[in-house]
Amino acid sequence: MSFVELEQEKLTAILEACYSYYRRTEDSRQDDRLIPNAREFIASQLRPDMRVLDIGCGNGATLLEHCHRFASGLGVDHDPAHVGLADEALRESECTNVEFRRLDFPSDAHELEPESFDFAFTERGPIGYDCHGIQAALRVLKDDGLLFCEMIGNLHHQEVSQTFGPGQTCLAHQETIRTLDQARAAMERNGVSIRIAADIVRKRYYPSIYDWLQFQCRIWTWSGKPLPSPDDVRFPLFAERNTIPSGEIETTHHVVWIGGVKRSGDSHCDERG
Repeated sequence: MSFVELEQEKLTAILEACYSYYRRTEDSRQDDRLIPNAREFIASQLRPDMRVLDIGCGNGATLLEHCHRFASGLGVDHDPAHVGLADEALRESECTNVEFRRLDFPSDAHELEPESFDFAFTERGPIGYDCHGIQAALRVLKDDGLLFCEMIGNLHHQEVSQTFGPGQTCLAHQETIRTLDQARAAMERNGVSIRIAADIVRKRYYPSIYDWLQFQCRIWTWSGKPLPSPDDVRFPLFAERNTIPSGEIETTHHVVWIGGVKRSGDSHCDERG
């Protein structure tokens, strides 16, 4: 296989830049046909009398965007930088019914009052991947409360894994559940009556490998994986494998949606996941 030639100076500049997960700079487009939006789905479930918990709230965008739809909302995240971004956005907003707190979920979930929320959700956050995260979320939900998880699926960034190997992540010790069938079984075993279960697969397209690398550096930096060197032979290999006829770099993005209702007095911790 003949590798494409890449500009070492461009690669070096990108790899030496500073990255934040929520400070996006890369250019890309997505094929969103027939692809539902998680934030819009979450909004459709909100009611004026609800107390809402966003687990792994990141920059707080979901709660702040929809604060007019619920009575009160709490966003928690283990990363102080993310909570700082959320607090900054809160100060710039007109929301008075939302707060953000640094909290490592699920290990510190005991700090939240049991059965005090009507709706708990996470967008690629720290619950859904094993029994402990699911149980921690159910503990703070009222009976008949709603639980929704958007989880990273097993096909996510498969092109990157095939070339660069599996990525490290701060959730690595939890990520035993990565398929829809596993997620459905774990939720049902632990006291959730399933209402929605879906694989959401989309394609993302980057104008060049340099635009893709800017995105990927954010992921690698966030997950703690060391960045490759500019002369890493896997860069031209990746470009060779994933450049489509339009000249763009194509990658797969895969998430699992799983959600339902907490069954009254019917939850338990199953060590199988």
